Amino acid sequence: MSQRVWIVRHGNREDFQNPGWARTAQRPYDPALSSDGETQAREVGLSLQGVPVHYIFASPFLRTIQTASHIADALDLPVCPEPGIGEILPEAKCDPALMPDEERRRRFPRVEAHYEEVGALSYPESSEQGHERAAATARALTQRYPNKNLLMVTHGAPVVGIVRGLTGLTERIFVPLCCVFTLQRSGESWGVVQRSDISHLSNQESSRRYAHSG
Repeated sequence: MSQRVWIVRHGNREDFQNPGWARTAQRPYDPALSSDGETQAREVGLSLQGVPVHYIFASPFLRTIQTASHIADALDLPVCPEPGIGEILPEAKCDPALMPDEERRRRFPRVEAHYEEVGALSYPESSEQGHERAAATARALTQRYPNKNLLMVTHGAPVVGIVRGLTGLTERIFVPLCCVFTLQRSGESWGVVQRSDISHLSNQESSRRYAHSG
């Protein structure tokens, strides 16, 4: 069977619901999912039940770990925290504060403690550098696990970087919250099987409202 990759954007975030949240937050770049974001994450997880995923990778930000954990519950798999598919933050002057590893593993027991990371986060970076970092990480993961199907839970901009980096797609890419992209390898090239799918969500308008486009 040809290798497949599923790419999922995280669910709605608490600072989208409360724009003033970051002003008093301990980790202003690392909001959690909002209540409807939790619902979106559960729904995308249920929609993926039965899909032949072998490994789940997630950006180390809280909202992506939460989304990936719901998917992992539905698929009964661990979550590998992969910095290389982390958020692209052109405005960040230094590495943002994220939840410490020990706390993250305590709160999210499906997070794999001994996963060997492929990529790394280093800020500041431009949008172009972030896209290439995410794409390079995705390529490295597909090469590390060439006979396995992979699911990556990330953010709007890295979704664009990964899809473009693997497939060479040049047209504009629309990335709603908790959408699913499906890519499939054919020989040495990758094609898009499904893009921007939100048919599994009960509130699709909320997903589209905060869509990323790149």
